[in-house]
Amino acid sequence: MRPDLVKAMHDLTFRMRLLKAGQEEQQVGKVCLTERETLILELLAENGPTSVSKLSLADSDASDSTISSTITGLWRNKLVTKKISPENQRTTIVGLTETGRKIIEGFIRQREDRLQAFCEAINTTEDEEEVMLDVFNRAINFFDERLGIRTVASK
Repeated sequence: MRPDLVKAMHDLTFRMRLLKAGQEEQQVGKVCLTERETLILELLAENGPTSVSKLSLADSDASDSTISSTITGLWRNKLVTKKISPENQRTTIVGLTETGRKIIEGFIRQREDRLQAFCEAINTTEDEEEVMLDVFNRAINFFDERLGIRTVASK
């Protein structure tokens, strides 16, 4: 890959993260979420109630105890529920509360607004948006394969 393209991708990603951090911090108000907490909430929003062990698989940098502690913090803030699985008493199932769902929906709306504003600011044409969609779907498929996710981008 061309070095100037790599640098441009890094610079764009960095700026999007800066914007995201500022907006999401405002959205949450009194509860300040870490990147790991946000990831867990997003996984629950995407997949529904999930076991702690499956959530641990999503963050290879974190130990099971770190994920458990993170989930406990989310539970204390009333963003997730924790229940013992009826099939296996050793398994804890984590789900979103209504408050957790509202926070994640707010984050998603903010992302959509940022992307809309971005496309408007750079005056993308329909053809360019079609190319972007194709590239994004290929990237999503790549990451899904790497992460072992069965869904495939198709829209």
